[in-house]
Amino acid sequence: MPTIRSAFRLTILLWSSALLGQPNGGAQVLFAKHHASVMQIRVMDRAANNKSSTGSGFLVDGQGLLATNYHVIASAIDAPDKYRIEVLLRDESVLVAEVKNVNVVSDLALLKVELPQAAVLTLATKASLKGDTVYSMGFPFDLGITVIPGTYNGLAPHSAANRVHFSGSLNAGMSGGPAFNEQGEVIGVNVATAGNQMSFLVPVQDLKDLMASPTPDPQVPYSEILVQQLQKNSQRMISQLLGGDWKTVPLGGAQALDEVTGFLRCWGNSKDMNDSADKRPFYATRSCQTDHNIHVKQGLSTGKIELQFYWLESTELNSIQFYNHYERIFSRYRPGNAGRKQDLGNWSCEEGFVTTNNAADELTKSVFCARAYKKLKGIYDVLFLQGSVSRDEQAHMIHFTIAGTTQELALAFTERFMESGIW
Repeated sequence: MPTIRSAFRLTILLWSSALLGQPNGGAQVLFAKHHASVMQIRVMDRAANNKSSTGSGFLVDGQGLLATNYHVIASAIDAPDKYRIEVLLRDESVLVAEVKNVNVVSDLALLKVELPQAAVLTLATKASLKGDTVYSMGFPFDLGITVIPGTYNGLAPHSAANRVHFSGSLNAGMSGGPAFNEQGEVIGVNVATAGNQMSFLVPVQDLKDLMASPTPDPQVPYSEILVQQLQKNSQRMISQLLGGDWKTVPLGGAQALDEVTGFLRCWGNSKDMNDSADKRPFYATRSCQTDHNIHVKQGLSTGKIELQFYWLESTELNSIQFYNHYERIFSRYRPGNAGRKQDLGNWSCEEGFVTTNNAADELTKSVFCARAYKKLKGIYDVLFLQGSVSRDEQAHMIHFTIAGTTQELALAFTERFMESGIW
């Protein structure tokens, strides 16, 4: 029979082992071991000689190569004469960084600094499992380095890009920092937060792919590299859409597309027929879109695909009132991505009347618009609208936006969209 002293000693040992397995214990060990390899990235306004934005980065090789997010240093890519990139070391000294490679679609960048010897972080070779504890490290709000524990929830399903769902609170400034498994290996790069303990990481495999890709010719402007990456991404997404399942589902008195591919998720809404306070005609809507945009620079995002379907009918409005209501809805459609005049050209639109090939030979008004990116030659946003015009009390509208595509891909998708059987 164990003595009281031996039982007490056993209890202490079990209690200590349990503490070592807790997130706080793991966070303390990881922080002590790896925080020197995680650094603050600063984008400095040359004229003001002060930081314009901050993020995080971490060492991935012994030659001073750091990984971070593309969006952290995007302004310096767009305007290198206005901004420079600096890395803040533990002793508060500063090193100027050079961009070595980027992937705007994956939101990753590689920087090079002349860094004294420092420990390099190990990239994980084995995928984490759902439910594993993950630790994110970075510099939130310019308040110094911190570590945030959370849970690994695997790749986000139905996403247009590879993203790890991380249930921890990433804050501004932590972008570009590493996320570790309990073995201290990097499993992802901090990239975004959706609030309420839901954040995302770029999976480490995307970082490995960027590190393995050829270093761009320094004589080639990064604008050309971004164009190539955006074209390749749009080709991938449009090809998946064209090869998807173009089934239709009922929407009021018309049809709408179902979820054509896994990355295009749909939501719907309609007027409550029992809501006497809502004086609008009956409507039913369906909207399908990708889950996030690609950050090109401040004020400019791209990569979004959005499909919308709208059924409208009324027995209470006369034909003129109905048409005016319908026209207001038709004219409010806008592209789903953000952009400013300094980055995007004016819309160029063509419109006309088209008779559909359905049984009723529906007469429709079609509008096709495109705008070019000023610095990214060959990249366009496209907006398409089509609405019925031959009914007095009913209307059906369809719309799509494709952001960051080419003329050829846009035309191929438009043709398939108009032939989809929606009418």
